[in-house]
Amino acid sequence: MKKNPTIVFLLSACVALFTGAGCSSISLTPEGDVERVITGRVNFRSDLVLPADAVVVVRIVDTAAMSQMNHAADKDLPLVGRPKADLVPQVLGEQTIQAPAPGPVPFRIAYQASDRLLRHGLNLEARISYGGRVQLRTVEVRAVTLGNATDPHQVSVQTVGR
Repeated sequence: MKKNPTIVFLLSACVALFTGAGCSSISLTPEGDVERVITGRVNFRSDLVLPADAVVVVRIVDTAAMSQMNHAADKDLPLVGRPKADLVPQVLGEQTIQAPAPGPVPFRIAYQASDRLLRHGLNLEARISYGGRVQLRTVEVRAVTLGNATDPHQVSVQTVGR
């Protein structure tokens, strides 16, 4: 019996393909250190002078657990209504700065996050309070990911609408 070279080639290619397919999920990159530091500045209107009682709070938060819980709650189909618990983001790190100097406010936050956690992204948020109320806060989400976790971040805050 004569072997057809085309069939032999196709069979060999299929065997190689199936043998190598199992290796596609192996990660050769070692995980990074979970002890991390994020730095940057909180920016606000240049014509605004913060009063002496101003307090700046900058936080890095994980909101993924919150959205996963919301998604799971939507899948649950209760027969009767029941109150849902308020979901809050998990704060991974925070810095509070009392009476900051004029201009953009520098921050440095130590936090713990695995590479897996940074792959889905974390949020960086800030708020500035004075006169006993939050006056400025982050409006646009500032995402922190594995690709930019070591970069300095600029967080902009805007006046809170009343």
